Amino acid sequence: MYRVAGRIFVSYRRAETAPQAGWLSDRLAGHFGRPQVLTDAAAAAVASCDVLVALIGHYWLAPAGPDDSVRLEIESALRHGVPVVPVLVDGARMPAPRELPPGLAGLAQRPPLGLGAASPDLDVSRLIQVLEQSIAQRMTQRQATQAGPARDQPTVTGMAPSWPPSPGQPASGPTKPMPPRRRLRPRTVALAAGVAVAAAIAAFILVPGSTPASSSSSASSHHESSATTAPPASPSAAAKVLLADDFSSGKVGWTDDYHQSAGTYTGTGTYRLSVTGANGLSELARPSSAAHGLSGVTPLDLDVAVDVSKLSGAPQGYGYGIALRSDGSGDVYAFLVMDHAVAIQKWVGGGARVTGDPAPVSTSALHTGAADRLRAVCRTAADGTSVHLELWLNGTKMVDYTDRNHPYTQGYLGLYVETISDASSTAAADFDNFTAAQIRG
Repeated sequence: MYRVAGRIFVSYRRAETAPQAGWLSDRLAGHFGRPQVLTDAAAAAVASCDVLVALIGHYWLAPAGPDDSVRLEIESALRHGVPVVPVLVDGARMPAPRELPPGLAGLAQRPPLGLGAASPDLDVSRLIQVLEQSIAQRMTQRQATQAGPARDQPTVTGMAPSWPPSPGQPASGPTKPMPPRRRLRPRTVALAAGVAVAAAIAAFILVPGSTPASSSSSASSHHESSATTAPPASPSAAAKVLLADDFSSGKVGWTDDYHQSAGTYTGTGTYRLSVTGANGLSELARPSSAAHGLSGVTPLDLDVAVDVSKLSGAPQGYGYGIALRSDGSGDVYAFLVMDHAVAIQKWVGGGARVTGDPAPVSTSALHTGAADRLRAVCRTAADGTSVHLELWLNGTKMVDYTDRNHPYTQGYLGLYVETISDASSTAAADFDNFTAAQIRG
């Protein structure tokens, strides 16, 4: 069924390109087969692969120290003659030779491809062409090596793949609830739609305007529609309001899941939630005294909205928003505003996986100096085999996604913040005018 059976290793930095890595891995798995696409393996495993895809974001160079895992992965590939395909994410630039350590010098000689929200399907199509050619040449090289050099012919080693002309870069570019114990290396994919564009272990990322290919990953995705300017940013009239809280008092009794005193009533009509740490530290606050089962495990179909204002967050990674269908141990859907995107993430077993593509959204979509209205819709199909998710920002639908692969059909809701920077930082936001309504019909 699959044209080429080569093994592909996707190398990426968790703090800046994890959503894109997960999304891309799903696309590649749909074409080459899931077992052929590796995203979380030791650098030593790279030598057994046929090609390495190096996702390069805007901050890719910053952590390139001698013990950096991404550096070790790429160095291993170059050292063993594995073709390396640089992919520039969201308009990132290719590092100059003088910026790279000696072991990565060969990377600068590889013509890069691009991956962004402007034309994600076309970008992946181009990448697949390059991968097929690289894999075919790698296999030919291996066969020639195993057969031994032909008479009067030199042995070929370290053959570099021939490349098509490098395509132009996309104009625009591009996240995870979980307990604080998690430091993620695994790639997984979540739903994301973004400002510049932004698994057991899984998370999903969606870009309006693309149709994700089917895959066998733990978070297979089906993108149903592009970003749409539409109805209200609050629950519709067809929904029954179960809880409304303006945070002027503590009557609802919000409680923090992971860190004591991470959330607090400000006294000025907002609820402040913050977490300090690195590499996937997060906090979820839920309504402990809410009626109608909102604070416990529930199969309710919900339409939830809240006003949210960012207070702090590292440029390399943070998120804040709404969490739905949380099981209390990290499995959850998170509807987020991030440092460079808006996104829906699905967390499975401690990691996040992209369920779609990041959708570009200009900074004009965010309110300067004022709160943004974030809305999350989550409903289960009548037969219980799929869950439909929507993320709205200030009245505009940014993500429209149906999770068909082991979707979450119950769990409680909450407010959510996260920091995903490799360096310790604080992610904090103020929440106001929360409304949760049950979707009827």
